[in-house]
Amino acid sequence: TSEIREKAREIVRDEKNPYLAAKKIYHYIVEKIDYSHMPHMTLNVLGKPESVYVHENSYGDCGAQGTYFSALCRSLGIPARTSGGMQLCPGEEGGHFWAEFYLPNYGWLPVDTSIAQIANYPIELTDDERRAFKEFFFGSQDPYRYVIQKDVDVPITPEPDEPVLLPMAIQFPAVVCKTSQENPAFVVLDHWNIEFKPVYR
Repeated sequence: TSEIREKAREIVRDEKNPYLAAKKIYHYIVEKIDYSHMPHMTLNVLGKPESVYVHENSYGDCGAQGTYFSALCRSLGIPARTSGGMQLCPGEEGGHFWAEFYLPNYGWLPVDTSIAQIANYPIELTDDERRAFKEFFFGSQDPYRYVIQKDVDVPITPEPDEPVLLPMAIQFPAVVCKTSQENPAFVVLDHWNIEFKPVYR
């Protein structure tokens, strides 16, 4: 949107280097956008992009922050995408999203604003430790990622003839059923499980 483009220009000012511009956008989100759960299904029904919602409300979860980072970068001509899958930190496995931006001659670089925001909470961290943690998640990534999708709103194959629960995220089975009055995905999610086991050499 024009509002997102205007915000991106406000953040980066006269910076022309795409790496440094993306870094300014990253730090803006880490410091100014609060982490919070999102009304994903409501936004899907309304057809409202998650990036627009974050821009208007200044909060979002990992996927919403990722889409906002991507939208801000794209508005300036910096290729960006929101990737997702599972975060496999031992004992804390679960679905997660982050973003990536593209630099010619380097490729796709990861950024994870919502993980970087974790540094804001432990009171025992020094300012230097907090700063280093946030810096790490711009252009670097922990090894605990299982990538399922390289962008959001990727078409499902085969294409379902009924709406699916959360089409932006492909982290759990998509379920459709024409004979049910209820969305069968809720039932499936109650009985669906994924188990992670460490693999050793």
